[in-house]
Amino acid sequence: MMQHLLGKLIATMALALGLVACGPVMETRYDFTPPASKAGMQCVQNCQADQSMCQSHARDAKSDCRAEADRNADQTYQKAKNDYIVALKLYAKDPTKFPEPKEPYRSSPSYYQCDNLGSECTGQYNTCYRSCGGGIAEHQVCVANCDQ
Repeated sequence: MMQHLLGKLIATMALALGLVACGPVMETRYDFTPPASKAGMQCVQNCQADQSMCQSHARDAKSDCRAEADRNADQTYQKAKNDYIVALKLYAKDPTKFPEPKEPYRSSPSYYQCDNLGSECTGQYNTCYRSCGGGIAEHQVCVANCDQ
């Protein structure tokens, strides 16, 4: 009885997760109104230069972060391999005393912490653009799974 309820719960959760995963994907888009003055337009050029620099730094930081995640995954796998070899030797000496070890596998590196690096560049640019006298209208646009 308990196993049947657990199975229903897992099926319900999987269905709910599937429905959420298939929902519309929204993206923020911006409509820019340029500043009225020449000084405002010069100011916007400075904003664009700052944004380019921010994006360049973000690309470098994201690349460094991914390389670090790769190194961490390699080190974790290497340690697990070494531990496996030790455990395998112990098991070979006395299988009644030591459990048979499971061979390790190399998991994919986690880039989650790297994905948002540089996300502040858009906000910084928009703040700079507005401070130059420009206007920005934000609106949401569906970019995937829109027929729902």
